[in-house]
Amino acid sequence: MLEIKEQPRKALRKELRKQRNNLSPEEQSATAHEVANSALSGDEFTPGDHIAIYMDADGEVGTMPLIKALLARGKCCYLPVLVEETTTLEFRQYLPDGPMKTNFFGLLEPPASAPTIAPESLDTVFMPLVGFDTDGNRLGMGKGYYDRTFAFLRNKASGRPLLIGLAHECQRVERLEAANWDVPLVGVITGRQFYRAR
Repeated sequence: MLEIKEQPRKALRKELRKQRNNLSPEEQSATAHEVANSALSGDEFTPGDHIAIYMDADGEVGTMPLIKALLARGKCCYLPVLVEETTTLEFRQYLPDGPMKTNFFGLLEPPASAPTIAPESLDTVFMPLVGFDTDGNRLGMGKGYYDRTFAFLRNKASGRPLLIGLAHECQRVERLEAANWDVPLVGVITGRQFYRAR
């Protein structure tokens, strides 16, 4: 765990991205499979049927083992899409044999013709992150897309969708300062364990 309390977010983000990119391919693969097993164990939460997940990049926890397992169980998976003219995310269904396109960040996503789902209708959202603490605070890339998209959860009693971060253990920090616009996570899954937010 990186023991940095007061380091500015920009510098902390840079350091944590460097650490996860320094992981070996073997470590990356092991974490991806361990995270998938933990997410599907049912010990801490039930994912439901409509699940948002991301395509990993830049050293993020690999998601393909989890995506394949979810699809094999008959779940519907949706990928976040960055729509240029908005500041929130759209979620389009991922079909393994369906077409994909490259967005303006160089990431693969389903095309505009793919079925979409409202964020409020998702059961679980497996989210990428740069850093996290055990209080459910998440350090993202700094654009705020997820926080704006799920801002409605701050005033929603049901707690769905569940926001679950996926991370390498090296991305855990002692404490992150939460901004007033941050939407907290229910928990974070690493290759080691599930950290339920206190």
